[in-house]
Amino acid sequence: MNILLQILFRGIAIYFITLVVIRVMGKREIGQLSIFDFAIILVIADILVSGLEDLESPFYYYILPIVALAIIQKIIAFLMLKIPMLREAFEGKDSLIIDDGKLDLKEMKKQNYNVDDLLTQLRLKNIRSLSELKYVILETNGEISVFKHSDFENNEESKKDEKDQSNTDSQNVSLVKGSGGSESTVSSSNEIYPFPLIVSGKVKRDNLDTLSLTEKWLEKQAKKKGKTIKDIMYGNYENGKLFIMPTKNS
Repeated sequence: MNILLQILFRGIAIYFITLVVIRVMGKREIGQLSIFDFAIILVIADILVSGLEDLESPFYYYILPIVALAIIQKIIAFLMLKIPMLREAFEGKDSLIIDDGKLDLKEMKKQNYNVDDLLTQLRLKNIRSLSELKYVILETNGEISVFKHSDFENNEESKKDEKDQSNTDSQNVSLVKGSGGSESTVSSSNEIYPFPLIVSGKVKRDNLDTLSLTEKWLEKQAKKKGKTIKDIMYGNYENGKLFIMPTKNS
């Protein structure tokens, strides 16, 4: 009975200690934790589990290192605000993996990040195709920030509207253009399908079947653009044709 009470006490104590430590570390969501913060939490969790299992040692043996880690985390976090180089050393830096509409293969390889990883995260952001994107930044916490071509087009149209507001008709025309009309260099969103046909030089046959296309058609489309399927990092079906994502590095 004494052992059960001891386990119960330590379990409740661990719960409240964890809450306090996370609050001390700062009000951030789990998905926004840096590598440094995440490592601290893993170490603390391991110490707390050991404290729950080892009933022979006094519980404060496990509390002291946790307090020490929380203090170290706060000190280092403060220093990182003052010294940018220290922040980069502990947390790394963000990476531009799509630059001006082109995949940066060198940077992706450096970050051990592949096209499949990118597509997975983009689907969660309701992005249908890489053709929609002008810039994509891989953040230090592993999430991505996306900036579409249309974001920049809308900004350009807004500037034009500020210069010329003399008649309503011209404003309406500019709004139509800004929403992705025929004058846009990016495919209309209605004609972009979220089923990539080629990823990292390999054909996605299930997606071909979904769109009722054949591999022969795919090879013919690639040949028209002077490419073979193995040369293509990303290809998608858009406007009845094969869109091939350009790359910065081969």
